[in-house]
Amino acid sequence: MKGHSSIQWRTEANCLKCDKIGLCSTVGRCLAESTGAARITSVAKAVDYMIEHLPEPIQLSDVARAGTLSPFHFHRVFRDVTTTTPARFLTSLRMAEARRLLLVTPKTVTDVCTSIGYSSLGTFISQFGKLTGLSPRRFRCVVEQIGHIPVEELVESGPELAAASGPIGAVTGLHGEPCNALLGLFRLNRPQELPTMFHAIATNRLVALPPVADGDYEPIAVAVGPSATVRDVLATPIGVLGRIGFGYSPVTVTGGRCRHPFQVALRRQRRFDPPVEFTRPLLSLARRRVLRISHSTPAIG
Repeated sequence: MKGHSSIQWRTEANCLKCDKIGLCSTVGRCLAESTGAARITSVAKAVDYMIEHLPEPIQLSDVARAGTLSPFHFHRVFRDVTTTTPARFLTSLRMAEARRLLLVTPKTVTDVCTSIGYSSLGTFISQFGKLTGLSPRRFRCVVEQIGHIPVEELVESGPELAAASGPIGAVTGLHGEPCNALLGLFRLNRPQELPTMFHAIATNRLVALPPVADGDYEPIAVAVGPSATVRDVLATPIGVLGRIGFGYSPVTVTGGRCRHPFQVALRRQRRFDPPVEFTRPLLSLARRRVLRISHSTPAIG
């Protein structure tokens, strides 16, 4: 396993050929290896510590200690398993909790800031804006306006397969059960950044995506409940684990063409899966639907 990339580790853990598949992390080294299992256990303890102490100032040394590793060794192990740094992982957790508090509580922006461990309101607003494209106050207003839209209504068929010039592939549900999912193409090992492409899709069927620029991408999908609204998705507590899936291999686009179809299998989410940032593209998708409806509604009188 030495020298493998994180996406290769996830591929091997997704292979369904191991008798430990029920416990499989699908990130990091295979659980069949004692070294890999120990690394995953350390990172899991560290993430639990982050979640439990989210409102507090958290130092890397404290997180490393929770994972029973030295700070230097911990940083490398954490990145190997989650594909991101402890600091970025913690920021993603805090932003997810901030979204929830803004949507389900009457707390002021300042109160939300302190509730997730930020001492600087300016830093919090800046970080929130980078991930969502909105200030916390504006985010709350926008979701009040369009958050009621069911994700089911955002599912798009995309271009016809025969005429598709972008990536083609499929997302399969857990145990083959059909559901809706949010699918994004991310630059490799950057699930906390904005996806290059984003769609709401139905699982267990081929989908054709719009063209994307040449490069290597990682397809990541998150399952959505049948009656879930945009607001439900954005207000999901960080302790609630759903279903997530990572591509079996990178999507390579060369000359505007994808070499191979992508394949993503949804499975149970783990706390130490890399946080995926879908806020901005999901809101954009909901806004486009509102505009389509307003343009297609005939004027009265």
